[in-house]
Amino acid sequence: MDNFTNGQPGPGQRNRLMGLLETDDSIQEDKPSSSKKEERSGLRGKKGEPRPLETPYQKESSDYPPKVRINLNYRPGLVSNQKDPNRFDRDRLFSAVSRGSPEALDGLLEYLRRTSKFLTNSEYTDAKTGKTCLMKALLNLKNGRNDTIPLLLEIDQKTQNPRPLVNVACSDCYYRGKTALHIAIEKRSLDLVKLLVENGADVHARAHGEFFRKKKEGVCFYFGELPLSLAACTNQLEVVEYLLNNPHQKARLQEQDTQGNTVLHALVMIADDTEENTKFVSTVYVEILKAGVKVDPTTKLEEIVNYDGLNPLQLAAKTGKVEIFKHIIQREIKDPVYRHLSRKFTEWTYGPIHVSLYDLSSLDSFEENSVLEILAYSSDTPNRYKMVVLEPLNKLLQQKWETFASKRFYFSFISYLSFMIIFTAIAYYQPLRVKPSFPVEFTAGGFLWVSGLIIILLGGIYLIFAQSLYLRRRRQSLKTMCSDSCIEILIFIQAFSLLLSAVLYGASSENYVAVMVFSLLLGWVNMLYYTRGFQRTGIYSVMIQKTILRDLLRFLLVYMIFLFGFAAALVTLMGDAPSLSQNKSIAQMENAGSHAMYGGLLSVSLELFKITIGMGDLDFQEHARFRYFVMLLLLLFVILTYVLLLNMLIALMSETVTDISGYSKSVWKLQRAIAILEIEKAWLWRQGGKRRSGCFMSVGLNKKDERWCFR
Repeated sequence: MDNFTNGQPGPGQRNRLMGLLETDDSIQEDKPSSSKKEERSGLRGKKGEPRPLETPYQKESSDYPPKVRINLNYRPGLVSNQKDPNRFDRDRLFSAVSRGSPEALDGLLEYLRRTSKFLTNSEYTDAKTGKTCLMKALLNLKNGRNDTIPLLLEIDQKTQNPRPLVNVACSDCYYRGKTALHIAIEKRSLDLVKLLVENGADVHARAHGEFFRKKKEGVCFYFGELPLSLAACTNQLEVVEYLLNNPHQKARLQEQDTQGNTVLHALVMIADDTEENTKFVSTVYVEILKAGVKVDPTTKLEEIVNYDGLNPLQLAAKTGKVEIFKHIIQREIKDPVYRHLSRKFTEWTYGPIHVSLYDLSSLDSFEENSVLEILAYSSDTPNRYKMVVLEPLNKLLQQKWETFASKRFYFSFISYLSFMIIFTAIAYYQPLRVKPSFPVEFTAGGFLWVSGLIIILLGGIYLIFAQSLYLRRRRQSLKTMCSDSCIEILIFIQAFSLLLSAVLYGASSENYVAVMVFSLLLGWVNMLYYTRGFQRTGIYSVMIQKTILRDLLRFLLVYMIFLFGFAAALVTLMGDAPSLSQNKSIAQMENAGSHAMYGGLLSVSLELFKITIGMGDLDFQEHARFRYFVMLLLLLFVILTYVLLLNMLIALMSETVTDISGYSKSVWKLQRAIAILEIEKAWLWRQGGKRRSGCFMSVGLNKKDERWCFR
């Protein structure tokens, strides 16, 4: 315990006190407010744009927030009021370390001790980012070194800093959590990494500012936040090995960032499917797995899930990273020591024939949140059709289809076809009355009619219930629903319309006929759903859907703009019959209206549509006031729609079909995969329980490592 001498605190007590309160020996006046405003405006960039952590074109900010400090000049006996020529301010310190000049730091240790200051005091940092002199030195390397770095670490230790300089992190919202160790790894300097770790650098520090978060827009670099993840994501295997095996503080492979991601998750996140990137990510991924075996052979790094409930394999499927996904599910390691890390095991080969076992962990739909479910139900996942045709998923889905799904699918198809035939027969032979009559006559025909109504009603209830469960499971956005589940939505609308027509019929409303006919029409259109059970019709259906969504909708949007514009112009030019205010009889007005070619916006639009499809004519009235201008407008409409838009639509459709033909089979297989999973989850078939594919066998180091594998 430190004692007080003459009312003054001892050295140890002073260090603890100065750790709480900073000292200030400045005798200069504060900057004028105008200069601070200029500094703030110079540091402010575009909205959402981060300030550079280091730039030669901008000084560090001195706009510090108000802070309580001990004024060393308040008592003249403690420190002289004269300006100290040996005083170190931030500009002097940063200038010395950026030049890499240790000589310029002579006297720094004595000055810090004399004034009870530390290198982590706010006056020695960037007011905006929290950048320290150590970070400044690391950001200004020459030939991979800066001789002031060891000196700064030595001085910081000798001053007994309660907040070690090596672990101080940036404090602003963009770079929060970034430490000197992150910068050293970013600079790809193993020697500096060793130096920092030897001096107590935290190997589990998390850089979790906005700049290090994965986002769709803006500048960012997500690497997993941890130093180990940064080294792995920048392909520095030597640094990875050192962080895992250094004698000071070993990095933990199970460590997770603020999103729950491990180093394996981070590697998946940075994959971009290019050849060079895939090669290094795959190599580092395997080396991380091998390193985990060296640390703890029982550790299963690939089973760790993040806060979204995804392991690295599921994350690769969710984000559409095809190449790293392919590497993970087809990974085969020949080395006997690490063979259990494989997901593919070759049983035997005979010439070109290979028989292999594939690990089904996280793949089969028997498990919750499986890869198959992610590919089937995550409509926002890119490249789904590319991943679903990879082995073993392709053979797994084919086996499911052949063993049970095809029989149930064909049964569903026959049931729906029978339902639509009965529905059509009832609608066709239904007598159209102004008001439906009750009760029904109990004849043979009446009995069949009532039986058909009951079947239709029960079918509508089943369809709306099944589609509600389907849409609830997928929970899609409006955009993805329209592009990926349009038929399912139409089936839901069909069932809803059918039930609505039944309600209207029960209420003796004649409007039930229109609603029933609409449901009947949708019912036959929805037969396209069952084309996915047959390869030829399924591929054709894919082309139809893609053509409608890609080309036809855009054509209709532009066409409707032209149609409305020209129709409004022609109605304005031709006008309706004269008004009653004029001295003409009603008979005269009707006679004049009968000669009018265009009597209103709707009729004009209909005539223009006929012209578009070649069924109209360009005749105009002889008595039209602006007949030549009307002719000009009609000719212009023909050129823009019949000549331009229709031919563009044909060309775009041809291009779309050519483009889709290259991967239409894969898209069809994805649609069939969705149908297979829907059959598995359908409540009508759940009585038999879930079916598990593959066989349960030991492929690891011992019998405890037993897995479900697919041959």
